[in-house]
Amino acid sequence: MRVTCLLLTLAFMQNATAQDFCKRIKKEVSDDKTTFTYTSPFDESDKPVISVKRMFNLNPEEGMDNFLLQLRISGPLDDIYTKNAEGGQVEKDEKSVVIEFDDHSNFTDETIPVDHDISDDRIFAIRYLNLPLTDDNIKAFTSKKIVKFSLAGSPQAIVADTANAIMHYIQCIKTVK
Repeated sequence: MRVTCLLLTLAFMQNATAQDFCKRIKKEVSDDKTTFTYTSPFDESDKPVISVKRMFNLNPEEGMDNFLLQLRISGPLDDIYTKNAEGGQVEKDEKSVVIEFDDHSNFTDETIPVDHDISDDRIFAIRYLNLPLTDDNIKAFTSKKIVKFSLAGSPQAIVADTANAIMHYIQCIKTVK
């Protein structure tokens, strides 16, 4: 009997925790009530920035559903540049995301371009990538915690609390519509 009560309490606590995460999701609706955007909370000052976003449109003519894991890291400005044949500096064309989960499995995609930006103070380079969450990969992202990821070979560890939150945000946002 005690074991059953303990298991029920743990299941309730896990469900209550997931519900708390769902309440933190920001929802925006277009004026014509056809476009919906759900965004997990994130802080631009966090390093790395990782968030979940889903935007869809109910208008059958537009038929859009973008469900994304947004990854962003910063590093030295020179890291996003290379020398061209004339000796000038050009921005690198980078692709590749590798995500390691808590069970030591990996998600890898070598086809998605890594975009670049520069910090407002022009001191740091920012690499960012919008990884589509699909039926094929969503199971991994809703059942495992990300421990680290790498964009174009630049690795970044994830804090356990952030990994837990991201997993829950994906679970919450995947059910909307």
